[in-house]
Amino acid sequence: MPHRTGGEPVAVVPLKALNRSKGRLAGSLDSSRRLALVRWMFTRVVVACRSASTVGDVLVVAGDESAASLARELDVEVLVEPRHGLATAMATADRATGGAAATLVVAADLPLTTAPDVDAVCRAGRRGPCVVVAPTNDGGTAALLRRPAGVVPTSYGPDSASAHLQAARAAGVRAVQVDIPALALDVDTAEDLRRMRAAHPTAGAAISGLSGR
Repeated sequence: MPHRTGGEPVAVVPLKALNRSKGRLAGSLDSSRRLALVRWMFTRVVVACRSASTVGDVLVVAGDESAASLARELDVEVLVEPRHGLATAMATADRATGGAAATLVVAADLPLTTAPDVDAVCRAGRRGPCVVVAPTNDGGTAALLRRPAGVVPTSYGPDSASAHLQAARAAGVRAVQVDIPALALDVDTAEDLRRMRAAHPTAGAAISGLSGR
């Protein structure tokens, strides 16, 4: 993919096939509200990445054509990877961005994300080689900056934040954890929904009837 010259990271946002997104919320939201939630969170993340002064380009790795269509509405570069799994999506992204000075992987389900949050992660990784991790509340990885782009492989799954930091140390590069409250909330469960509503009172209206089934 084309990307700007210089040291700005390429932001990578993986987006699952829309019909497979947020199944753990089926007990709290019907399918139309889950889709509305996914669209709203993803849009906020992409807009934050595009607005960040420290980001070069934005690449979305979409799990199906519906997800790709949503990304194209936001005028960003899109790759479609229909094979299931985040590991596969990230391998596709890594091949596409191998020439970048740095990459910044940002989860698509971070409803409180703003451009200053993205900038904070990027600024922590201005000097390389390094790996910068912003963890979620449950030990996952909200944002992962790698400078250079392929300095360590991605390692998503349980406790992925620690796994990414350990991979950096094993590779002999600087490992940095940045704790950013807005990035710590990813929405997977009913409790996450409650926290999101408390932190972002206008979310229900923005997502058109997110109040329940």
